[in-house]
Amino acid sequence: MTNRFHQCQNLDGAFVITPPLMPGPALLVDDIVDSAWTLTVLTALLRQAGCPTVYPLALASTSVKN
Repeated sequence: MTNRFHQCQNLDGAFVITPPLMPGPALLVDDIVDSAWTLTVLTALLRQAGCPTVYPLALASTSVKN
């Protein structure tokens, strides 16, 4: 995907959270983060499903910041 709008749009409907969830916080692990949209979308879905706290963890990032 070339821009963030298309990256976000590409994830629309890609994930479904099926309750019930275990009580307490969730650790969300992603292997590689390009734009962080996967973590953003999944965090929102988990919160909507009743997860009180989501801790995102990325093992690697492709973004370069100087």
